[in-house]
Amino acid sequence: MARPGHGGHQAGGTPRAERGGLGGALVRQWPWAAVVTLVALGLVLVALRAWRPGLGLIGGAMVVAGALRWALADPGILAIRRKAIDVPLFLGVGIAIIVVDAVATTVL
Repeated sequence: MARPGHGGHQAGGTPRAERGGLGGALVRQWPWAAVVTLVALGLVLVALRAWRPGLGLIGGAMVVAGALRWALADPGILAIRRKAIDVPLFLGVGIAIIVVDAVATTVL
């Protein structure tokens, strides 16, 4: 609990956002949160039978993940392996999903 007169800081003087918790974790892991949000929205579209826009969004999210992994010095948990492995894998998966979306024919 914060002590009165310390402006929301804990007894040790550490601001809440730096201490952790869900809010602090999302702030630190914003690249991952952004990619997961895009993938979740794509899955919702697929579930609503709008599979082409859904797959496009999921593929785009993977391309965004690759770009963020390449551009950011500290991408948080978006960094799974070395950058030389992560970037091509994210980009490759994203482009593959977008190509499959573009060339697939509607069966239903």
